[in-house]
Amino acid sequence: MKEEIIISGFGGQGVLSMGKILAYSALLEEKEVSWMPAYGPEQRGGTANVTVIISDERISSPILNSFDTAIIL
Repeated sequence: MKEEIIISGFGGQGVLSMGKILAYSALLEEKEVSWMPAYGPEQRGGTANVTVIISDERISSPILNSFDTAIIL
C-alpha cells in the first residue's frame, strides 16, 4: 500500500499540523512516512501545503507530480 497525499491551504489553518498528525499516526502503525512542508515567509495568510507519503515499503523520493488524495482548505 502506498498513499500519496497533499494538504493545501493558507497559513494559520492548520495545514502543516494536519500533515504532522497524519504522518505521526502512520508512524504509530509502523509505516514508512515522508512529510514535506512548503510555505512562504508569512506567519499567517500566506500559502501553505504539505505532502505526506505513507507506504509499507521504503520511500525512494518525497517529490511527487500526482497524488492519490488532495485535502484543500
